Amino acid sequence: MYPVFLSINEKPCVVVGGGTVALRKIHELLEAKADVTVIADVPSQVINELSEQGRIKLKIKRFEQSDIEGAFLAFAATDDSEVNAQISESAKRNNTLVNAVDMPELCDFFSGAVVKRGQLIIAISTSGCCPGIAGQIRKELEELFPESYIDYIEAADEMRKHILSQKDMNPTRKRDVLSWLARKETRILFFKSGKEKTWEKLQKLISS
Repeated sequence: MYPVFLSINEKPCVVVGGGTVALRKIHELLEAKADVTVIADVPSQVINELSEQGRIKLKIKRFEQSDIEGAFLAFAATDDSEVNAQISESAKRNNTLVNAVDMPELCDFFSGAVVKRGQLIIAISTSGCCPGIAGQIRKELEELFPESYIDYIEAADEMRKHILSQKDMNPTRKRDVLSWLARKETRILFFKSGKEKTWEKLQKLISS
């Protein structure tokens, strides 16, 4: 598998299915700001509510090949393996990347287990072999990277932009300071002494 993070902001994505699995995929796509269309003959109450709120487009019907046309991504998330296989086949004919739930042989990609800490995203996949293992590793990583990493990543983003904005700074020195920002010692300083002390250290490095 080729690991990649996709930007799907405002891109058309289709979820076929109206149950729990489909809803999970819908929420993931909405979080990534995709343009989501759901095809379901019996959508759940929550899916209906998302449609009423205008967050998704909902077509209450059985799947047809034309439902995939123009989609960037498609998820086959029904409880019928034959229908999921049909969705996968239709998506491939349409050059749409497809994920068929619990049918790795029909997938172009796998969603994987994900740890999110603000802009920090860690994805784990066993390439469809054993999703349970990926889920367990995710739990371990959630302990290794607590919620406090959200503040750390936001601060690092601010500092990096500040470093890059130093037009008169020697290029070699700038690379050295950027390298310092990425080091473990800087991360330890942030968590031990806080954002203010880390900024103070950064300013000393810039002016030295």
